Amino acid sequence: MLAGVSYFALAGAASNDPTPPSAWPVYLTAACCLAAACLVVVVHGMRTAHRVAGPEYRLIQSLRRVRRGDLAFRVSLRRGDLLTDLAQECNALIDWLNQNPPSGATTGNDVVEVELESEAGEPVLAEARP
Repeated sequence: MLAGVSYFALAGAASNDPTPPSAWPVYLTAACCLAAACLVVVVHGMRTAHRVAGPEYRLIQSLRRVRRGDLAFRVSLRRGDLLTDLAQECNALIDWLNQNPPSGATTGNDVVEVELESEAGEPVLAEARP
């Protein structure tokens, strides 16, 4: 289509007609290129958002489970997701917490009660239930 528009513009310019060629083929070509570039940007942006927002949501849910005291799980992301390094660090933290539990907390299938927040704004572990 663009080649036909360009040929039409060149054919009109090469004729012996004294009227100047119209500029609409140039504007049409520029509009098509701009629309294609916008489409590429939107598609790429959606793919990147999908690769970041999904893992971010799963990491937030995992950290909320840790805050509640549930240490019997692993953080897993899809292949090709961004933030995989952060997920690996969360898994390392969970492993470390399983090996070095805070005082008053138990690991495994036992549930550790966590109050919402202390006066300092940090989660507080309550007594563990067997």
